[in-house]
This record gives sequence, C-alpha cells and structure tokens, in this order.
Amino acid sequence: MWDVAIVGAGPSGSVAAYLLAKKGYKTLILDKNSFPRYKPCGGGVTLKAGKLLNEIGLPIEPVDAFHKEVLVKGFGLEIEVRTSSGEYAIAVVRRNLFDKRLLDEAISEGAVFKRAKVLGVKREGDAIRLVGINEASRVVVGADGANSVVAVTSGLRSRWSREDIIFAIEGVSQPHEKLTFMVDAAPYGYGWIFPRGKDSNAGVGGMLEKSKEIKRSFDRLAARYKVVKAHSWIISIGGHDKSIAGRSVFLVGDAAGLADPLTGEGLYYAIRSSLEVSESLDHEEPELEYRKRMEPVMRELKEKRRAARIIMPRIKFFFKLFVAYPEIAERYMLTSIGRVEFRDFWRWSISKLPRALIKEKLGI
Repeated sequence: MWDVAIVGAGPSGSVAAYLLAKKGYKTLILDKNSFPRYKPCGGGVTLKAGKLLNEIGLPIEPVDAFHKEVLVKGFGLEIEVRTSSGEYAIAVVRRNLFDKRLLDEAISEGAVFKRAKVLGVKREGDAIRLVGINEASRVVVGADGANSVVAVTSGLRSRWSREDIIFAIEGVSQPHEKLTFMVDAAPYGYGWIFPRGKDSNAGVGGMLEKSKEIKRSFDRLAARYKVVKAHSWIISIGGHDKSIAGRSVFLVGDAAGLADPLTGEGLYYAIRSSLEVSESLDHEEPELEYRKRMEPVMRELKEKRRAARIIMPRIKFFFKLFVAYPEIAERYMLTSIGRVEFRDFWRWSISKLPRALIKEKLGI
C-alpha cells in the first residue's frame, strides 16, 4: 500500500509528489496521459509563482521569455506597466516541457509515476481504493483538474456550477514584441498575447456562461493575429467556499477550484496548495491542518471573487480608471507579484472611486 497516491501529474500533482517523496513518503503519482503532453494554457508564470517555486527548490525551467513590461489595452486606450524592482512580471513557458520537468523532479526524489486512468476513489477500511486500477493508499491527493473525479467521488464536493467556470481558448500566433492583455477582447474576460521567442501564445477567456461570445471573440483574435492550432479548456474558480479535505482525501490546484477569479491564473495556487498539503501530512490531524493553512488563500480568493463581480460588468469604467490613475495599475502589479496583499490594494483602489466618478460625470 502507498503512503500517498496523487491523481494528476500537472504542476500541483508533481509539486506535491516532489515534496512528499523528498520527505520519505512512499508516493505514487498517476495520470491518464504520458508526458510530455500538450496542455492548453497561456503559459504565463507570475513572479509570485516563480518565487514560490524557487523557495521549494524548483526554479522555473525551461523558460522561453521573461517579461518585465506588460501592455494592457482596450476601448481605444492603453497603459504599460512594469515592476518597480526591475524583476520580471511574467515568465512564459511551454506547458508540455514545463510540466514534464516538474514530473521528472518528483520521480528523481523517489516518486513512482504510472500512466493510468483513475475513475474515482472508494474507502475500504483504513485504505482508499483507486477505482479503475489495482492500487490503494492511506492518503489520496486529488490534483486531477477542474473535472476532478477524486473531488466528486470522495464526496468533498459536487460538480461545479456554470458560474464557477472560466472558459478559455488559446493557440499559436506570430512573434510579438510585448506581452499584452486586451480587456475588451471578450465579454466578462480578456484576451492575451504572450510572446515566447519564435512565436506567441494568444487566446481569450471569460465566464463559461458566455462561451458562444468567447468563441466568436477568439475567431476575431485569430483572424487579426493569425492564430492557429486552437485548443479550449476550463478553469475552476469556485473553491473559496468548498471543502478541500476530508477522511484522508485532499484537493489541490484546479481540483480544489483554486484560480484567480479576476485573471484565471492558477499556477501560484496550485503550487501553494501542494506545499501546504506536504506540510499538513506531518500533523496528527492533517485535514484540519490543511484547512487552517489554506485559510489565507481562501480569504484572498473570496475577496477577488467579490471584486470580479463588481469589475467585470463595468470593465470599461475600471480600465479607464487604471489609465487615469497609473498608480492603481502599478499597485495592482505589486499585488500580482506578491508584494501587496489584494485586500489592501482593493481598499486603496476603492478610495479613488469618488474622484474618478466625478471626472466620469464631467467627461474629463
């Protein structure tokens, strides 16, 4: 019997396997795919996520490009933001290579990888049986993405509602000079171009409820920037008020719904949750410890969800606010790289609203 079985070998699963195997846990990591495999994703790694990877001994590799400047545009306006420290804001990776490297690091620490499709989990005494394969473990970590079978069959949560899902489409575009976000490219979402040397990743994303409009938005983006090889995927953002642990089953990353409701960025939360799981299993009550360690993360995601519900329907006004007050954009950059707490940024930004509303009414 395994000490820990991890279902899913993406970043959250591989980081958890790396940390647990390094501690001496007999660790099995399972995925339905062989690696490397294509993974639909923009491929952006924030400085905040990169620093966390460095702290646990997994620096970002391989990287196609580091970007210190971010161009944000829409509604005939644009603003360029950079980190005041001179550090990169976003590194761009190819997920097939990046994910394979993380899995290789886990294997090098003693984790065992098996290609297998897990259909669910079932408790049998003190063990948890992995349905569909002949394996059992004392602990199971669900790192199997937004459509997690571990989450549903363990009873930790039901399937996501449509309002908890971001729908995104990406593809390959020509080389571009600047990493760009386009806030008017998709309803209740945005478009992006992430240059990575010889080519760029380009796409759009927004709430699943607007999937038809998002598909049309992608078609326009593809025509303008010659985007080919399109792939779509979903991102879960509803984890802030869902159960993430119970009866020796733990959820991490997308399986737990841990992604930024404003941007869809999930890599930082995938790494953070895997780190907290690895620390929690050393305690007498690991489920309680994991929930406790994740409280600040859940609080932040809840605050961002509230902010998204205010901002997204009024994105034109809020973007004009960004352009009119560059210090807001600069402070948001500090939030995205982990220098300022989102709660502090949001309260400070709201204090700017009365002056901005007056200017809006006067047309100045």
